[in-house]
Amino acid sequence: MQNRQKHEIIRDILTVCNGGSIISRIMFHTYLTHGQTKQYLSELINLDLIETDVFNSRKYFSTAKGLSYLENLNAMSDMLSLDVRKAKIVA
Repeated sequence: MQNRQKHEIIRDILTVCNGGSIISRIMFHTYLTHGQTKQYLSELINLDLIETDVFNSRKYFSTAKGLSYLENLNAMSDMLSLDVRKAKIVA
């Protein structure tokens, strides 16, 4: 697997947490270790992009702010992919 940027990992975590997810599912779908996952989740909780369930603290959910961030990140990613395409070299 190719190295990923931080925003790509955050995008993957927010996508998995949309609708609720436990840490093992997040680890499985994002290809992160337990320590890495805990670190990212802690950071995302502090930024109010993810929250835990009041009754079941093991489940993580994307917040409205997190879903908005995810939507904007996907839109920006789509725009950048158009600009990053390699131009044809005409000889």
